[in-house]
Amino acid sequence: MGMVLEFYRLSDEKIIELSNQPEKACSKYLEVNFASVYGKDHKENDTVFSLDKTWSVIRFLFVQADNTENKIVSELYGEPLTNKSYGYSFLLSKKVKVINHLLQEIQTNDLFKFYDEVKMENEMVYYGSSFHRNYIEKHIEILKLAFEKAANSNSGLIINIS
Repeated sequence: MGMVLEFYRLSDEKIIELSNQPEKACSKYLEVNFASVYGKDHKENDTVFSLDKTWSVIRFLFVQADNTENKIVSELYGEPLTNKSYGYSFLLSKKVKVINHLLQEIQTNDLFKFYDEVKMENEMVYYGSSFHRNYIEKHIEILKLAFEKAANSNSGLIINIS
């Protein structure tokens, strides 16, 4: 489970267009333009936001801290981009704004009240104990930045877990 997660900031229109393309064309577009550091749309911490292996721990902490009735933060990593999508999911701008609002309300330090290695292990979350707290905090801030930039620019997000 040593996977990396990236958020790609795109317009809702482009996300919908990609979702209507064949899987191979969609993947190629995202790999060439966003995933590749040489891609024309690859701008680290602006259009591309990378979370190392901490992403499952971060999601766990935010979901635990989410006190909304529907646990909206559990939708943090979107829904599949295409019917056969392996690794790509998306959130349109409306959902990004709702989630961003909740993420920004939660203080990073407050998340660690929910840091429970036993519970994480039981829920098959990546080994939280293998990360230093500062490392997790750094990636929490990247996640919050991805949602904040997308919300402020009325954009959606494509999520790539690879």
